[in-house]
Amino acid sequence: LAPNEADIVLGGAFVKGCLCAHLGSALAVQPSMAFGSSGGDEDSLLPGVGASANGTRCLVKQTAGGAVAQGSNGTGRGEDKYYAGSLRTASDGAISCKGQVTRDELTEKARGLVIVMVGLPGRGKSFISRKLQGFLRWQGKRCETFNAGKYRREVEGAVESGRADFFDSGNPHALAVRKQAASMALNDLLEFLEGGGEVAIFDATNSTHDRRQMIIEEASKHPGKYHVIFVEVLCDDPEVLRTNFRNKVRHSPDFSGMDEEEAIRDLEARVKMYEDRYEEVADDTMSYIKLYNMSSKVLVNRIYGSITKTLLPYLMGIHIGTRPIWLVRTAQVPAARSQDAELTDEGILFAERLGAFVRRRLREYHGEQLPEKPVRVLSSTVTSCVQTVTAFLQSGSDFAPQVFRPMSALNPIDRGRLGGSWWIDNCADKPPFEKVRECDPSFYSRWEDNKLHCRFPGGESYHDVQCRSESVLLEIEMSTRPVLCVSHITCIQVLLSYFRGSALEDAWDLAVPEHHVFEIVPTLGGGFTVEVVNVDTEPL
Repeated sequence: LAPNEADIVLGGAFVKGCLCAHLGSALAVQPSMAFGSSGGDEDSLLPGVGASANGTRCLVKQTAGGAVAQGSNGTGRGEDKYYAGSLRTASDGAISCKGQVTRDELTEKARGLVIVMVGLPGRGKSFISRKLQGFLRWQGKRCETFNAGKYRREVEGAVESGRADFFDSGNPHALAVRKQAASMALNDLLEFLEGGGEVAIFDATNSTHDRRQMIIEEASKHPGKYHVIFVEVLCDDPEVLRTNFRNKVRHSPDFSGMDEEEAIRDLEARVKMYEDRYEEVADDTMSYIKLYNMSSKVLVNRIYGSITKTLLPYLMGIHIGTRPIWLVRTAQVPAARSQDAELTDEGILFAERLGAFVRRRLREYHGEQLPEKPVRVLSSTVTSCVQTVTAFLQSGSDFAPQVFRPMSALNPIDRGRLGGSWWIDNCADKPPFEKVRECDPSFYSRWEDNKLHCRFPGGESYHDVQCRSESVLLEIEMSTRPVLCVSHITCIQVLLSYFRGSALEDAWDLAVPEHHVFEIVPTLGGGFTVEVVNVDTEPL
């Protein structure tokens, strides 16, 4: 394999960017280009090693069908070969050490995923569970959360089972009820997976090694191949704990009707009882993710595959901080023109009014004295979108030092051979699918049968847009500053389906009116409030 498509000298002839060169049964190597002049290196003794004029080296293997050239970056000069890496391969074709075997086992796709929360009360387990459920559903996965506390209240009642003494390990009746509730939740969880569910979240303290081992054993009894991952939430930040405790006692049925300070004391007593018997996740035979103090430190063990690409970055990105998020459709361009056209006068006016609106909201958030970079700005790479952001930034001196990031992930859905200005010209609050039916009845019929996965001829589907916009969502979630995201109707529809918690297959039907802003604010419960604001009335 020749990286960077280098010209490789094989037998005095150049082979351009070869991946596999069939060179016959005989192969000559130019003596002047062969390694070995410095001696002392095993690679220099290999007769089939050659080099190119630009220093790329390759190892030629003789096979039954001829010769295969394999390349590697390097200078090919004596001692420098070591730093370019060995050209030898493992004799058995794979590394058979214990770690590699473990990685192979974990990379294999499981039938279903069980995410088991672990942590003391008031650490944010339910917040994370709700966030994960929303994110996984937005990805199109069948996901449900099973909260052990909900089952406990069904068995015993919130008032009877919600006080601190109910969590005393010396209370045999309470212990039996809590075990029964956990067992009921776990049974329902496994039934959900057997019924076609893909991801199940077990939201409970799961505070001892024995309890966690029991969960693994129960999951292994079922015919489906379920992978169990523990997500432990650890927090000792007094300010974060105070916020979490107040939020819990204000909304949990366990503390309904109680004075807030009295409820907090009762919760602290409950936590103390758990602390006396709490065991951190430390068994390295288990798959786990440990989140310390709002993900300021993250420890993972036996985590590979798709989880590392989506679930882990998402867990590292989410936080309890509040900030406004604004989703905005790009400003108006002239009819019968492409999206690369200049903005209309009305479009420029909208961008200026958008600047006035955001500036006012930023002062409400930051105070009168704005920081140097008061807002994170994201946009698509389409010219009309970039012009919208540029006009927005030029609308006031507060945004003068602000930079923005164009991202192709925010570009409109690729309509393939159905592309053209007609789409933009006929867009009202929603994409013009009635016009699509006139243009291509055959495609429209297929799209009606599967609105999420059906691709435009030579283009994308809504699911494709969701996949590429995932990186944008992670940027928005991890930001601790206000975020302005300027994009196009289809991409905004996909992002809105996440923030509103609506089904992705219905995203095509979400209204995205022109010259309006979707103002989104995270809630303490893990969701979002979404308000639509008409900025045409915003004073300049």
